[in-house]
Amino acid sequence: MYRRKEILSILAVMILVVVIIIFAYERDVRKNLTSSEIQWLKEQDSIIYAANDNAPPLRFVDEIDDQYKGVVVDYINQLSLELGVDIQTVPMEWNHALESLKNGNTHICDMFVNEERSRYYLFTDPIYNLRTVLLTKNNKSFELEQINNMVIATEKGDYANAYLIENYPAANLVYTQNVEEGLEMFLSGKVDAVIGDEPIITYLLVERGQNTNPNYINQVLYEEEVVLAVSKNKPELVSILNKAILQMNKKGQLEKIQQKWFGISTPLIAKKTDAEMIENIIISVIIALIGFTVIILNNYSLKKQVRRRTIELESSRNELRIIFDGMTEYMIVVDKNKNIINCNKSFADFSGTSREKIAGENCENYLKNFCNGCTGCMTDETLKLQKTIKKEVMAGKDVYEITCQLLKGAEDTVLISIKNITIDKINRNQMLQTNKMIAVGQLAAGMAHEIRNPLGIIRTQSYLLRLNENQEETTNKSLDFIDSSVNRASSIIDNILSFSRLTGNKKDFVNLKEIIQKIIEMHNDIIKKENIRVSLECSIDEKLNLSTESMEHILLNLISNAVEAMEHGGEIKISANVEEGNIIIVCEDTGCGIDEKNMNNIFNPFFTTKELGKGTGLGLFIVYSEVEKMGGKIHVSSKLGEGTKFTITIPAERNNDDRII
Repeated sequence: MYRRKEILSILAVMILVVVIIIFAYERDVRKNLTSSEIQWLKEQDSIIYAANDNAPPLRFVDEIDDQYKGVVVDYINQLSLELGVDIQTVPMEWNHALESLKNGNTHICDMFVNEERSRYYLFTDPIYNLRTVLLTKNNKSFELEQINNMVIATEKGDYANAYLIENYPAANLVYTQNVEEGLEMFLSGKVDAVIGDEPIITYLLVERGQNTNPNYINQVLYEEEVVLAVSKNKPELVSILNKAILQMNKKGQLEKIQQKWFGISTPLIAKKTDAEMIENIIISVIIALIGFTVIILNNYSLKKQVRRRTIELESSRNELRIIFDGMTEYMIVVDKNKNIINCNKSFADFSGTSREKIAGENCENYLKNFCNGCTGCMTDETLKLQKTIKKEVMAGKDVYEITCQLLKGAEDTVLISIKNITIDKINRNQMLQTNKMIAVGQLAAGMAHEIRNPLGIIRTQSYLLRLNENQEETTNKSLDFIDSSVNRASSIIDNILSFSRLTGNKKDFVNLKEIIQKIIEMHNDIIKKENIRVSLECSIDEKLNLSTESMEHILLNLISNAVEAMEHGGEIKISANVEEGNIIIVCEDTGCGIDEKNMNNIFNPFFTTKELGKGTGLGLFIVYSEVEKMGGKIHVSSKLGEGTKFTITIPAERNNDDRII
């Protein structure tokens, strides 16, 4: 019988708990955001809260770390978490914050409500209560009417200004950028009093060690509710914020934030209403009943929760492992002694061994290709400075970016990531080279125009001197040298001006093989004279839509350079094919090759290694410019004394039936 009553009691309690939970759930549903409100939040890039930048402890910019902090800033951050939306906090001067909110550039600011502000802003439910005080000299006979005879420092745009003007019209108000500036004026005797919110005045006095000074006294002027003012261009935000404020009040979030800043004091919280007290009692009873039920069901549910949690953790661990192993970068986790704790599959494959064998080994055994041993170790530097360290290193012919960062949640543990950035570096260098070519080409063209004028004067004067029949032989020889040099300079200038314009954009359907053969025939005499063998392999049968002039410039200069590089005979191999939608042209010779120190300069205009008078240094510049114009790329590889290979890749145009044209 007793057992039956006990079971019935438990069932009754459980039914009551279920009813309470359903009731509470329904209430929560009514408090939840509507689907339209959720959609509206998703459509916002961000919501911006802007307020005073120097009103500690409510809100201020910390001089130590330059962070925006304070009671209200913490409240706004908690509000952001409650809504699940990004709310940015932006410090400003107070009057600027009000103006920005009025213009709709920002969206939220906490403030007192008055009739003037109601014209420009919408308001939420109250979030806290705040007292405003007048800090003045201690006078036992002080009465509030004396304010009319005082000089008072007050912040621009503050609610207190309208209050003083309405209630103490004879007071002389001195407007400041913030309360701190007004306090300094008061302490230095420039004003009779300073007005401000009580927490701010108290905080600033404590900071200056003046909070217990018997010469000063705080006179309470008024206590008002503070709300969140909302820009009128976002009326939907008012209802959303009210729901979040209600939830935060029920969770006691403001009390927790105040304990952080004020300890056990609660200067911002008003007394709770009778309705709230009754609600708290009901909630306490509900919690007690739920607690009783939980104790009864604990033995059963605990095991079930542990099993479910174990499965979830295992699933989460597997997901993280899949992500970790899926990264193409090499990832290694090491401890403070540089022993490897873990690594991803990419690094294990690179090392040619298994993770199990790598674990516990010193990282020097596996990272020696990327660093110079333990001297100047990035891991040591990361642990010492407690910040992320990045460096670029060469390993063989590849460039790697190594990043060392502290692993959160694991003391003295460093995550090392190694990324191959060789392709990125090549692309970046090619972009820089292209920009440099454009700038240098423009400069050269401008200089050529400028040099042409003085050359014309020299040519004219030489001509006039030759008209003198009594000219000495030595003078005529000098004039010959002058004319010869002027002609050479003019020829170079003509080339520069021609090359600065280079070719047009006109394209025709041409046979690439015939163009190459024509350029080779132009060099037949010197090819035979220097005993040079030339082979051509071209598998392209269809006509290509190309700029004939550009291709002739490119091939003429490449073949000319190859011929000049083989003074004692050799071989030139030329091939042209279409691969993966690109035209690939290769010109390879067995000549003298290019010194590695000159490789970065060969495409620069006027750079040449030939003897004086035998080259202008413009040939490869033309090749580079024409290839770039056609949207292509050029790559060169060379070894001194063995030869040089140029590979040109040009996108092939296609017609509507996907045939190359």
